[in-house]
Amino acid sequence: MNGTQLSKIYVDSFFQSQGVGDALIRYATEEFGADNLWALEKNKRAISFYQNHGFQVTGRKRLEENTTEYLVKLER
Repeated sequence: MNGTQLSKIYVDSFFQSQGVGDALIRYATEEFGADNLWALEKNKRAISFYQNHGFQVTGRKRLEENTTEYLVKLER
């Protein structure tokens, strides 16, 4: 967490689709007030996950450091 920005959330592939990510995002939003984050634009699965938890793409974009990949901003 960086203020109310969720900076990183990862679930090992072995534990995906078992509710672990749901629990982590719920904890971050309820206990720490996480209300915004950046996600790789091409990572549609992650964006869909965040949207299912109340986040919406704002339309803001920026380049990921040292890459040609774009990040998109999501907010609750």
